[in-house]
Amino acid sequence: MRSLPSLPCHTPFYYPAMQSLFPLGQFMLQMYRERGSDPAFWAEPFNAISNASFLIAAAFGLDFATRKRSLNPTSLALILLAATIGCGSFLFHTVPTLSTMWLDIIPITLFQILYLWLISRKLLSIPGWSAALIVVGVVGASYVLMPSKTPLNGSLFYIPSWAAMLVYSLIWARKSPVERGLLALSALFFTLAIAARSVDWDVPWAIGTHFLWHLLNGIVVYTALRSWVLATSQQKSSLQG
Repeated sequence: MRSLPSLPCHTPFYYPAMQSLFPLGQFMLQMYRERGSDPAFWAEPFNAISNASFLIAAAFGLDFATRKRSLNPTSLALILLAATIGCGSFLFHTVPTLSTMWLDIIPITLFQILYLWLISRKLLSIPGWSAALIVVGVVGASYVLMPSKTPLNGSLFYIPSWAAMLVYSLIWARKSPVERGLLALSALFFTLAIAARSVDWDVPWAIGTHFLWHLLNGIVVYTALRSWVLATSQQKSSLQG
């Protein structure tokens, strides 16, 4: 088992006022290799800045929805949640506390819930309550696995979503009249993202690999946004059974 570094007593660019608002916990400071228990605000520059990928995904999703004349309330909600994911994760990787951890987790969960509910109704042609049961099953399984830190360095939380993504990529490939490999591409990048998150503490370089999790998931989020825009676009045929 790896040994974790002790918490430094004096670190530059550390903000006492932020600590009083969000008390830093030893466990939170040891979650990622790049931080290595350093409480400084910029102790995770790669992990923090790589969250721009979600803002870029949201911007590209907004542009695509606008061009496809499909900027409806559901598309806009997903786009806003995508941007919020980047903001919440940035906060957690600069001020790692229990409070900011939930600011990181909640937007991801809300995006997952909304997208899974929407795409289930669209692809499976089922009523809202049936789609809600699918959401409860997938998200519920994720939170059951959340306390498990091994194997996969805590990434078991994302395995139910990964499995659902694989299933929906097959359904999308069969039903979509356009870009039939889109969700398969999303599943591929999500697989790579989970792998990057899982080996963060095992690689020999100091910055770890968690920043790759962010960058790859930016692509996952964009492809998910793109698929929903295509599914609802006024310029494309509806998904057919």
